[in-house]
Amino acid sequence: MWWYTDWYNGAPYSRQFPAAHGNGARTRDERLARAVADAVLADPVVTGGRIDLGVQNGVVILDGDVDTEASRRAVVALAWSVPGVTDVCNALAVRRGPAR
Repeated sequence: MWWYTDWYNGAPYSRQFPAAHGNGARTRDERLARAVADAVLADPVVTGGRIDLGVQNGVVILDGDVDTEASRRAVVALAWSVPGVTDVCNALAVRRGPAR
């Protein structure tokens, strides 16, 4: 899993990914998760929240909350834009009020 708050607060997100296999190769799902995370990191529209990102058999699973509807839409669009993604399960919510 990868959490938005880990990199948003300055901590590296890469430690949340499983280690590479003995030969240095990553699974297809690990590569897709990293590509989606990199795309979200690079997008200035995504401004805050906590995103749990997983990939299973090419399906991106998004859970957690974000600060704005624009951020939620951007994360979903970015996930779909990654080549190899076959579906996106969006369970992101827009956080209302003070942070949890």
